[in-house]
Amino acid sequence: MTRRVLNIILAAAGSVAAVAIWLAADAAGARNRHYISCKEVKTTILDSAQRRFVSGKDVELFLEDYGSWLGQRIDEVDLGRIESILDSKGAVRKSNAWTGYDGVLHIELSQREPVIRFQAGNLGWYADNTGFLFPLQEKFTVRVPIVDGAIPLSLAPGFKGEPENEKEREWLLRMTALAREMGGFWTERISQISVLPDGELLMIPRQGTERFHFGQPTDQKEKLEKMKLYYECIAPAREKPYTSVDLRYRGQIVCR
Repeated sequence: MTRRVLNIILAAAGSVAAVAIWLAADAAGARNRHYISCKEVKTTILDSAQRRFVSGKDVELFLEDYGSWLGQRIDEVDLGRIESILDSKGAVRKSNAWTGYDGVLHIELSQREPVIRFQAGNLGWYADNTGFLFPLQEKFTVRVPIVDGAIPLSLAPGFKGEPENEKEREWLLRMTALAREMGGFWTERISQISVLPDGELLMIPRQGTERFHFGQPTDQKEKLEKMKLYYECIAPAREKPYTSVDLRYRGQIVCR
């Protein structure tokens, strides 16, 4: 027998032994899972530095919808159901659940990132970049553009999800696009966006008497550039500020 053949045989034997050891360890681990019960839950909020919509205590309350997981064998915990429960909560974007041999139910989740807020009386909703709506959260308020007035969305209290009506969804996506264009610069300067009965937008700044007639939520970038031009070139030349600044006409700024 040549040395090369002998090496191949020894290598193969080593591989088989390694596989056998791994299978034995896996089987032992599977047997051990039958005797390990869940004793606690540990939650990691991946983006808690930016938003604090959800806490570890909230997750424990959410898990009440699952039933009794405490004391359940870790191999019997329905992780898929736990993730479905958590993902159904408005502020939760995605969750991941797993159990360990330490008897801990581990929860890792990320939160939704609002870009705009809609206010209808005492009711309010955030919308994220995809047009997913969810109710305002008691624990934390995000500084994003606030829209009120004749909001053309059919939203029941506590609604979360996307509008079923295509026209409403199209309008919502235009508004989220406007919020992205505004970014932090205009969010700091504009306190309110009111939807007028005809569907046009009126922007009200935090300071000053101006009211910006934005029109429909289209051509957002061009209109915001005209607002910037007004503040940089027109307003400084006036002793008394205008009260009405109309941005609806292409290539024009009409001030009254």
